[in-house]
Amino acid sequence: MLPILATGEAMSPVHHQAIRYFPRPDIAYRPIRDADPAQWSPIWRTSSETDAVLAFAEVVEELGPLRK
Repeated sequence: MLPILATGEAMSPVHHQAIRYFPRPDIAYRPIRDADPAQWSPIWRTSSETDAVLAFAEVVEELGPLRK
């Protein structure tokens, strides 16, 4: 997605962590101050599904949201 944003053809919300992990001088990051906290979900290609992937997803679901 970042290469498309860099062309100026699109605009997209991203998680705040993008500023830290994907800094780019050609992309401006601005906070959306009134947005709800983001939620994350693991995703994977179904054709690459393994027992380890399923076990990880199960642990994530069992733990639920982690709070600071």
